[in-house]
Amino acid sequence: MESHRPNRIPELPSLSGGVHLLESESVRGPLQTLVLDHVLTNRGPAYWIDTHGHATTQPLARLAPDPQVLDRIRVARGFTTVQHYALTETLATVVDGTASLIVCPAVDGLYRDDGFREDERQAMLVRVLAMVSALAREYDLPVVLTRTQGDAFSEPVANAAGDVIECEQTRMGPRFCSSTFETLVYPLGNGQVQTTLSFWERILKARQPVYDTAQIGPQSPEVPADGTY
Repeated sequence: MESHRPNRIPELPSLSGGVHLLESESVRGPLQTLVLDHVLTNRGPAYWIDTHGHATTQPLARLAPDPQVLDRIRVARGFTTVQHYALTETLATVVDGTASLIVCPAVDGLYRDDGFREDERQAMLVRVLAMVSALAREYDLPVVLTRTQGDAFSEPVANAAGDVIECEQTRMGPRFCSSTFETLVYPLGNGQVQTTLSFWERILKARQPVYDTAQIGPQSPEVPADGTY
């Protein structure tokens, strides 16, 4: 297999203001990598409303080139529909102009099966999407969503997104593409195609020169905590 310019700094999509939907066969790895890359190259905290264990500490800590960057990722976890909805409402009270990113993985997941009628659950999901979309507009913030399935129930998620970022595995390596860019993340060194956390860890380490030159704001003294921001 051919070598792919091992000395080149790998490129990753930059997240502009607005709602982005990340679509991938597996978002674990690509999602954490995009979030860490954005936090390392932008000022301000990222707010992450987690479900289904996407923000577990071990993968984030393993991928982060500098563990201090994790202090700027504030995670709150919802385990039920009501908790997730309440956290989204709370988000509007804590996000301000200093925030750099909002992350809502599997945003439809908890609304698929709970003690509500389907029309009630779908209405709650739509309101959640409206709330994060409003924050994106008010503060020109990027919001990254993922969904558990691409079906009629999650169609409002796709409709809320102004941009869809697809990450697909190719023979050459993972490729991010949207309507505005196409980024082929070349494997490093030996040319082997990998999609493991180790691969994404190496990508972020190789991008260290980008982080060294980025203007990063002061570290937040706050410590991420489950259920609160």
